[in-house]
Amino acid sequence: MVLDTKTIMMHKEPIKVPEKGTYKWQLFKQWTDEFRSTHADHVAYIALHLAGVLDPCRQKLNTLVQKHTQQLRDSAQANRHSRAIERLQNTMTGAAVSYETNFWHQ
Repeated sequence: MVLDTKTIMMHKEPIKVPEKGTYKWQLFKQWTDEFRSTHADHVAYIALHLAGVLDPCRQKLNTLVQKHTQQLRDSAQANRHSRAIERLQNTMTGAAVSYETNFWHQ
């Protein structure tokens, strides 16, 4: 049986959010819904921080961005990897990391 890297990557354990129905989950849901409607960086930061998943999300984002940045050297696929980085930065995690970075640098 031959597995390609895409198949292997899809089976990684997801980042765990609070258990559904708990108070922490209700807060997380409220803030994620708020992020979906506003796309505000600070709202994403609050949602992930309240859920206790900011650190694992930041690590995963940084790993993926680094992987795509390394692939930018291949000129044939550079546009594809640039778009992937842009999509990653437009996620809730990307917004939270952006807010955190800007907050600490001010």
